[in-house]
Amino acid sequence: MFSCFIYSKRLLTVFLVLITKSGLGQTSPTQNFSINDPLKFKKSNFSIEAVASILPKAKITGNEDSKYHLKSHLQSSYDLGINYIRYLNQNLSISAGLHFIVGKRNFFADIPSEDINNWDGRNIIEDKELWGSLRVPLLIEKKFPDKNLNWISIKAGINLRYSGLMSDESNEQILVYPPAVRIFNAEITARNDGKPWITFLGGLSKSFLLNNKNVLSLGVQADLSPTYFLEGNYEITIPNKPVKSGTYKISGSSVGFSIQYIFTGGNK
Repeated sequence: MFSCFIYSKRLLTVFLVLITKSGLGQTSPTQNFSINDPLKFKKSNFSIEAVASILPKAKITGNEDSKYHLKSHLQSSYDLGINYIRYLNQNLSISAGLHFIVGKRNFFADIPSEDINNWDGRNIIEDKELWGSLRVPLLIEKKFPDKNLNWISIKAGINLRYSGLMSDESNEQILVYPPAVRIFNAEITARNDGKPWITFLGGLSKSFLLNNKNVLSLGVQADLSPTYFLEGNYEITIPNKPVKSGTYKISGSSVGFSIQYIFTGGNK
C-alpha cells in the first residue's frame, strides 16, 4: 500500500507540472472568446481533478477511566480522478466522475514506563497505515461569471464510495519484557462489509480561462460521510494490569483543496 501512496503523490506532481506548462496567463475580453458562447464552448467537457484533504482524528472508544489512552492525530487523503461535465445552460452544469482515494490512518498510545518494566513507553504502541477507496461523484454546479472571463462557482451533490477491495488487517505490538509479551492487538477492516455508501459533498471554486482556452479551477470542498467504513477492535494487555479494550473508527469525512483542469475544446 505504501508504494500505492507514493505513486498517487507522483501522479499529483505530474498533474501540477502539466498545468504549469499549459500556461496560467488569462485571455483578455478582446480575444472574443466567451465561456458562455455555446458556439465556441462545447456543451460537454472532460476534466482531470486532484484533491488533497485533511481528515479529523479517528473516533476511539474504550479510554474511559484508563491511563492507557489510544489516541489519533489528524489524518490525510489524496484523490485523483476524471470528470464528465454536461452544461444545462450557460451557468449551470452537472458532472459525474471516477476517482481513486488513498488515505492515511494513525493511532498511538503512551504507556507509563513503570508498568512495562521501565521500558520507554512513549508511543510504544503506534501505527500508520494506508487505506484506499473509489468514489463516483454526482454534482450540480452553479457559475457566477465576471467581466474578466473568470468566475466563482458553488457545487453540491453526492459521492458513491466503495472500499470493498481492501483487505482486513491485524496489528500486534510485542514487547521483550522479558519474556516476550503481546501488549497490544487490533483487528481492522476498511471494507464496509463490501457495501458501497453515500457521502455528501459541497464546495466553492474560482476558475480561470487560460491562454489555450482551457480552464483551471481552484477550490475548497467538504465531504461529509455518515458511514464509518473503517472499523476495528483493539486490546491493550499490559502484564499484571486489567485488559483495556475499545473500538477504532474512521468515516472519511474531510475538508480539502481541489485543483481541476477542464478541457473545453474552445481552441479548436
